[in-house]
Amino acid sequence: MIHGSDYLSKLYNDLITNMPQTFSMNISSEFGPGRIAQTKIKHGVILSDWQMRYQSDTDVNMQGPGNDEYIQIIFCLNDGVSWGIMNEPRSITLQKNESCIYVGNERAEYICYKKNSDFSFKTIKIPITYFAQLLSEYFEGQEVTVYRKKLLEGISKIPVTPIMEQILAEMNQFSQYRGSLGYLYLDGKLLELLSVYLGEVLELDILMGKNITMSRTERTAIMETKRIIDSQIAFAPSCKELSRLVHLSVPKLSRGFSSLYGISIHQYIIDQRLAQAAQLLLDGDRNVSEIASIVGYGKPSNFAAAFKKRYGVIPKNYRETRFNRLNE
Repeated sequence: MIHGSDYLSKLYNDLITNMPQTFSMNISSEFGPGRIAQTKIKHGVILSDWQMRYQSDTDVNMQGPGNDEYIQIIFCLNDGVSWGIMNEPRSITLQKNESCIYVGNERAEYICYKKNSDFSFKTIKIPITYFAQLLSEYFEGQEVTVYRKKLLEGISKIPVTPIMEQILAEMNQFSQYRGSLGYLYLDGKLLELLSVYLGEVLELDILMGKNITMSRTERTAIMETKRIIDSQIAFAPSCKELSRLVHLSVPKLSRGFSSLYGISIHQYIIDQRLAQAAQLLLDGDRNVSEIASIVGYGKPSNFAAAFKKRYGVIPKNYRETRFNRLNE
């Protein structure tokens, strides 16, 4: 019979053993102080955190083996770097707060590290088989075709957004969860990051295809504005506050948002609040006053008026009206 304290000690040790383990190593001193850490989670996904201060008066070119079994996402959080694939035209340069996603290649990759630079990278390597599984599970038909072509046949580069940085930072908190809960936590964060990241890749691709005269910086600021609104729709900042957050003047922000999304910022916020309210009404768990408060209306009467204007029926009758229409 195992004594109580022995049982708890064994349980604790088992939990520690059966949780994501991080392997880290120091970078060779000839390059300067630095450290690489890697954590392997479920499905063969590898998370890496690379910090290095390259102390040299000359640039250095290095090459290493490629790997065509993974799709890789690289986040450049400090000084930039450039690399490419041997005997192929594919190459890319990342600056601070830029990211890219691409499929590795079995050919060697070459990298150029600039002199006297302070590098900070986070990378995610996802096995192609698992990535393909995610596409087939969450998307259908033409969507899968579009995603495959966009993500598996080239290199896509996008800005690192505040939401991405937040999720990347939260990934480091997996050690707070004992045993297999750590794997579950990281799996959830990976899917959360992918949903944000892939949405950014495709949205930028679609918006770049629009015939709108606007700098890339302005597009990025306007897209970040939309993400800020979506993340706190009930308490969306004012246009002036949004302007400050994304570093774009109010007139440029207002005109740009309308040009890209075909709707004003004010109307977009109203539409999203009412859409959320409509879903809450269908769920049937809350009364009209509670829902009005949840979606950002201080007065239920103002909410009811806006809702009727949008859906043609007062909130308390919406659920019944919707079901009647579906059953006709």
